[in-house]
Amino acid sequence: MPVLIIMDIEGGTVEQYDQVDRLLGGTTPENAPPGLISHTAGVTDTGIFVADVWESPEAMQQAFEAQLGPALAEAGVPEAQPQVVPVHNHLHGVGEEAGVIVIVEIDGMTTDDYDHMVADMTAHFDDGGGHPAVSHVAGASDTGLVVVDVWGSEEEFGEFAQSQIAPRTGDRMGAMTTRFAPVHKHVPVKTPTQA
Repeated sequence: MPVLIIMDIEGGTVEQYDQVDRLLGGTTPENAPPGLISHTAGVTDTGIFVADVWESPEAMQQAFEAQLGPALAEAGVPEAQPQVVPVHNHLHGVGEEAGVIVIVEIDGMTTDDYDHMVADMTAHFDDGGGHPAVSHVAGASDTGLVVVDVWGSEEEFGEFAQSQIAPRTGDRMGAMTTRFAPVHKHVPVKTPTQA
């Protein structure tokens, strides 16, 4: 089962991230670790944010043990506890500019609530290839739903949220936290598999 791996690396720097990327040979679709579906990294006020989609937790663990862990240690990247979330939906959209990562956490929202909310959104019809974001990942955490999107800008996401999300949330929406991080690197490696 695909998993979303989220890491908030407090105190991590762009220079350390770039060093890790160089040590790994530069993450590209052609030079990605086995099992990686997509990789996105952004800069926060306190460090680096990374969101990866892997084919399985085992694939991520193998890559960590073989390459990623040693590269992180060599670059001096501060340790961070990853959040592992089973992927419920993952799609590549028609957005072309990876400008901002949008991290949305919705307390108490279930995958059934999510499915109900997106059922009549044209952005989610068929394989979601018409979604205006660059990419969209949704998964269920222990406390609710986690969404990690890549958009061209905060304004693009805001327009979509007002026109598409707000009219459909009704009473299904719990407390919501939204964070933004400028994209440093976004690498779509493989076409997502619908859950």
